Amino acid sequence: MSDRILKVNELLKQVVADIINHEVESKGLLTVKAVETTPDMKHADIWISVLGEDEVAALAVVEEKKRQIQRIVNTKMASKNVPAIHFKVDKSGEYAQKIDELLKMTKA
Repeated sequence: MSDRILKVNELLKQVVADIINHEVESKGLLTVKAVETTPDMKHADIWISVLGEDEVAALAVVEEKKRQIQRIVNTKMASKNVPAIHFKVDKSGEYAQKIDELLKMTKA
């Protein structure tokens, strides 16, 4: 992955996290875990984790505000190409917990 894409990923992560904290009203805690921008910078997958709320409901709230979030991202990024953002739920925490439980079962 190029340095440029890594910088874009980090900038998007910071900008979107700030927007979500200020613009999206949710019953749970939403955290931006990672951003994956395509090499052509046309699309970016933004992985969010959800605590204290149903993941489907939280994703629906974020998707409802997606246009507003994209508009703010467009103004904050000084780049010729600003990626179109797509939200996805990060389930790596659940996956890690299941693996941990399986490992504990094998030790017993």
